[in-house]
Amino acid sequence: RIITFEGAFHGRTLASLFAANNKEHTLGFGPKVDGFDQVPFGDHEALKKAITKNTAAIMIETVQGEGGVRVVPDYCLKPLRKLCDDNGILLILDEVQCGVGRSGKFFAFEWANIVPDIVPIAKGIGGGFPIGACLVNKKVAIGMKPGTHGSTFGGNPLAMSVGNAVLDIILQKGFLENVQEVGNYFEIKLKEVQKKYSNIIDQVRGIGLLRGIKLKVDNNKFLDHLFQNKMLAVKAGDNVVRLLPPLIIEKKDIDEAIRIIAKTCSEF
Repeated sequence: RIITFEGAFHGRTLASLFAANNKEHTLGFGPKVDGFDQVPFGDHEALKKAITKNTAAIMIETVQGEGGVRVVPDYCLKPLRKLCDDNGILLILDEVQCGVGRSGKFFAFEWANIVPDIVPIAKGIGGGFPIGACLVNKKVAIGMKPGTHGSTFGGNPLAMSVGNAVLDIILQKGFLENVQEVGNYFEIKLKEVQKKYSNIIDQVRGIGLLRGIKLKVDNNKFLDHLFQNKMLAVKAGDNVVRLLPPLIIEKKDIDEAIRIIAKTCSEF
């Protein structure tokens, strides 16, 4: 069995839908896939109690995207790694949204100086092209032999060429450092808007260029106003608006985004 967390999002296949167990997403899909035990996000005692002799792994997003841009702090990730080691179970860190440079490091878990056993990645590795990968360590890899699993288009030359091109750019000297710098600048500017419009913005969340603003007004209405003001963003759980600019964004573009966000706040 695999332990997952409330507010999670792990994909749209039948199994991954029920791993997250979001009622809005599972509606109309079935039968329910067994094999997952879900605990509240951040509840360490509930997590410990959920571990049984049948537990194979704990799966969590290093930064919950759909759940409201909630970063799992270093002081939780390190004990989580130890908890898995002590119980002989695997640690799966889902980095589909927060990985491949989005946090300012190639993997978001690098900030905690830990290494998981399994890491699903996608989105950023393709730079807009559909690519996904599941990275595993040697201990896990022995469970997958030729023929165990397959994919019609897996590893196709075009997708792999795109992935290599993306890696060539992201791994250039100074690229990730710039993501950190611009991401920190974004956070500072968002908090300035929060301070001015504390009646609208409750909290600024996130890391690097994955940011969220938790609102005191309806996030759907806020998104509508952002759209009218020529800015695209996406909703997340916990009444959050998610902001995921391109990793090549410059500070002048951040300034324009902040101007629009502030203008939108003034309309409520």
